[in-house]
Amino acid sequence: MKKPLQPTSVPVVFSRIALLVLSSALLSCGGSSSSSTSSSNSSSVNSPTASTADTNVEAFTTRSSMETAPEDINPDCVPDEASGLIPPRGYLVSKPGEEPTRLVVFAHGIGHSVRASWLPHMRRELALAQELENNPGSVAFVSTDYRDNFGFPALRGAHDTIAATQYAMEKFPTIDTVYLFGVSMGGAVSGTAIVESTAVTEDGSSLYDYWLDVEGVSLLHETYTEAQAAANATGNATAMAAVAGIERDTGGTPAECPLAYQRRSPVFHAAEMQLAGIRAATVIHAVNDGLVPHNQGRQMASALTTAGIPTQFFTIVGIPEGQDPGSTGTGTLGAGEADSTLNLAGHASEADAEHPVMRIAFENLRKMLDGTYNETVPYHECIIDANIPQDTCQVDQLQP
Repeated sequence: MKKPLQPTSVPVVFSRIALLVLSSALLSCGGSSSSSTSSSNSSSVNSPTASTADTNVEAFTTRSSMETAPEDINPDCVPDEASGLIPPRGYLVSKPGEEPTRLVVFAHGIGHSVRASWLPHMRRELALAQELENNPGSVAFVSTDYRDNFGFPALRGAHDTIAATQYAMEKFPTIDTVYLFGVSMGGAVSGTAIVESTAVTEDGSSLYDYWLDVEGVSLLHETYTEAQAAANATGNATAMAAVAGIERDTGGTPAECPLAYQRRSPVFHAAEMQLAGIRAATVIHAVNDGLVPHNQGRQMASALTTAGIPTQFFTIVGIPEGQDPGSTGTGTLGAGEADSTLNLAGHASEADAEHPVMRIAFENLRKMLDGTYNETVPYHECIIDANIPQDTCQVDQLQP
C-alpha cells in the first residue's frame, strides 16, 4: 500500500483535531461508543438495507506552504484568509468489525455538503458492497466538506480531501486501493488532489489509484468565465457564489493569476497523474449540461488518454420521458421550455442517484470495487441514451 509521510516531514501538513460529537438526532442512529485513545465518537447507523455502518465525523484542518504556489507570477495571488477559518467536517463510513482493503473517497460539488448529499450515498454503497459477487465487503467510504465549503475551494478542497484520505488510511492500515470520485466542482477538487497528494507519500506517488470524474470541472478559467457571464446576465446566485469563491481560492481573476488557475485545472495535469500512478479513469458528462459544459469532459478524457491512462468516456444523451433532466444548457440559454420535448440530460444533482449521470457513475464504481471494470482498454467511448440498448456499450467484454 501507499504509505503517507508523517505530517511534519512534508511541505503539506494535514493535522487532525478533535472529533466532533455527533448527536443521535443528526444521524438518526442507535447507540454510540467512545474510544479510550482519542476524543472520537462513532455511532452505529442503519443503512438503507440490513447492513450497519460505523460513521465517524471529523473536523479537518490543513496548513500548507503550498497554499500559495511559488511559481505564480503575481505575488498578490494569495488565497484569502477569511474563508479558511472554519475547519471542515468529514464522514468516514465502514462496516463494524471489518478491516477494509479498499477506500472510496467522494469529493462533492458547489452548494453541497456531505451530510445532506453524500451520507445517504455512502450508506447505500456500503450496503451494496457487501453483496458484490467477486469482492464482497471490505470497503470504507470517506468524504469531507471543505474550508469555504459553499464557495469554490478547488485547491483548499483538494487539500482537505487529502487530509480525509490520510485519516481513513491511518485508521485502516489494511487499505491498499483507493478510488476517488469527484462530481462537478468536485471534479476540479479530486483531479487536483491526485497531483497534490504526491507530496504526502514516501515514494512521490499519488494516494489514489482510480478516478471517476463525473460532470467535472477540468478547466477552471473556463468555468470562471462562464459563471461570470451567467452572474452578469441573470444574477444567478450559484454563478455569483462560484465567481467569488474561485477568486477567494486563487487570489484573483484568470488574467491576474493564470498559474493559480492552471494548478487547479486537472486537464493540464494528466501526464502528472499518469506518472503518479493512476491506473484508470472514467469520465462521465451529459451532452446538455448547463453548469459544466460537455466539452470539459471531452477534453479531460482526451488528456487522460493522451497521457496513457486507460480511460472510459460516457456521454449521457437522452433521458426517459418525464425524468428531471437536471440543469440544462438549453435552460441556461433561456430555452428551458424545450427541455420537456428534447429529453436531453443536463447537469445532475449529485444528491440524485437516479439521474443517468449519477447512475452510470455509481455503476462504474461498483464495477471497480468488484474487479469487473476493464482497465486494459486504452480508450473506450460510450453513448448512454434511453432509446439505445445498453448492450451496445459493453467495454467489459472487450479483450486487450
